[in-house]
Amino acid sequence: MASLTESGSAPDRELRPSPRPTAGTRPAGAAYPRPGRVGHRLAGAAALTAGALSIVIGTLQILFPQDEDPTIDPRTRVILAMFTVSLWALAVLFLGLARYAGSSWGAIVAAVGTVLLTVGTITSAVNGVDLEFFPIVAMAANALWLIGSIALCVSLVRARRVGLWLAIALPFVQVPLLFLSQLGGGTVAGAYLVAVGCVLLAGRVQQRARRRELEERSATPGA
Repeated sequence: MASLTESGSAPDRELRPSPRPTAGTRPAGAAYPRPGRVGHRLAGAAALTAGALSIVIGTLQILFPQDEDPTIDPRTRVILAMFTVSLWALAVLFLGLARYAGSSWGAIVAAVGTVLLTVGTITSAVNGVDLEFFPIVAMAANALWLIGSIALCVSLVRARRVGLWLAIALPFVQVPLLFLSQLGGGTVAGAYLVAVGCVLLAGRVQQRARRRELEERSATPGA
């Protein structure tokens, strides 16, 4: 008769501590996409909205270059209004992508940054000129946007639930949208965002996340 303390016996299995997850691994039972209020369809629609508006804005700025006059004309007000909507849509996209990342804090920080930036765009459009606090708000908002998008990018890459092209390009969207805007950089950023929206709406990101989940579970002993 086998001893109760023999390896594999019920008492021994109950007393043996479960292995702790090592650095860089996620806890057992964690699933992707993680729960969240922003599903892949809403995130995809937001990406398409931000992308389409960015393309329109970039095209307008190529066709009608802005001068150095600080006064905001009616055409620029329309551009600011579209840019404001695109920033709100980007915030929704970030929160939607957080479901496929290991952590949500990067998406939240980036979303706060884009929404905060709309405080400056709205006041400028309404008043017809940039107010005195605009540079301070813009610097803080851009910093939050950049830091959050970098953190979200890293988290998405480590989770391996979305394509590398989608994750790695996230922090670089800010460059054409803001710093190359006068050169029509919105068209480049817009094309990327439209592509992101298409794969989200088509369910390809969702399918990839589930497929990776099944592969990892089948490769885990005892899963």
